[in-house]
Amino acid sequence: MLRLVLCGAIAVTALLAAPANFSSADAKVYNLKYADIGPPRGPRAKALMWWAKELDSRTNGNIKIKFYWSQSLVKGKATMKAVGSRIADVGTVIGIYHPAEFPVWNYANTPFLHSDAWVGMRTWYELRQIVPEIKAETDKHKITMIANNTTGPVQLLMAKKAVTTVAGLKGMKIRTSGGWTHLFKALGAVPVKIGFGELYAALDRGTIDGTINYTPFVKSYKHYEVACCLTEAAMGQVLGYGIGMNTKLLNSMPADIRGVVVKTSVEYMDVYARNYIGDMAEAQVALQAGIDGRKVKILKLSKAEEAKFRAAAATFTSDWKKKITKKGMDPDAILAKIKMVHAKWTKRLKEKGYPWAPK
Repeated sequence: MLRLVLCGAIAVTALLAAPANFSSADAKVYNLKYADIGPPRGPRAKALMWWAKELDSRTNGNIKIKFYWSQSLVKGKATMKAVGSRIADVGTVIGIYHPAEFPVWNYANTPFLHSDAWVGMRTWYELRQIVPEIKAETDKHKITMIANNTTGPVQLLMAKKAVTTVAGLKGMKIRTSGGWTHLFKALGAVPVKIGFGELYAALDRGTIDGTINYTPFVKSYKHYEVACCLTEAAMGQVLGYGIGMNTKLLNSMPADIRGVVVKTSVEYMDVYARNYIGDMAEAQVALQAGIDGRKVKILKLSKAEEAKFRAAAATFTSDWKKKITKKGMDPDAILAKIKMVHAKWTKRLKEKGYPWAPK
């Protein structure tokens, strides 16, 4: 097992060390279809557009990305299988939609696990290189995750009634996913499963009272049109999703093209994090000022209420450990690596700052 991990790490390191400029004179042109869940707006979409432009430029036009936004090629829940079967060549793969297939990777979607967007993405990208159980999950489905995404801090968006206390959540229908289903059930809410692309209609029709959401995406998905209040509770991040490419396709590319894809995709995470942090601040201002006459009140949890939220989330890890043990894996060993890598990137941020804003 250690040999496999070392080989995988050496391979990725070699690709990252490859020159950014493409050199194969006789390479074919790769016209790739990208299936995405969201609209061409917001920090992640902007980062994807940067990524596609850079792949085109760095390969002298030998990689062309055509985006199919807003689930126009396949539904978000079908993207993983679509990429594995080459209906799409690459796409946004969301682990939450596949709890049985990705039990280890989905631990990234644990309430209050990570706070910083850049640290979170870098942590889970590196974990994929050194934790064979994570990589094995996607290998089975013929996809390679070339970048990790984040939603940024998980907040609570309400349609008509503000909620800033545990008592206020009792009996409320809240759209949740991942570890936040466990959390909100423990808090007395009624968890509802609805795809992110269907949130606007669900809020508008009253199918749900509220949803977990993310400040910049309230703006980019226009959820401000059907919501009154956003409680910025910072309940961790959804990190179990990213850019997945068909493995056979990636491996068939010449080494220098493959190196460009890997290196540019790693840089994409830095670009996305920078976009996210900037857009979050802009969205906070815009939502409160009003967009097209629609204002969203932004609220905070008190320290006492936040403590109650954190306490309710505490049993998620113990439940996860039981599931992983039943699958024949060592959850404590995996958790130790998660802690180690998270500490590494947290220290890196503290000492050196962000790549775009070094200390």
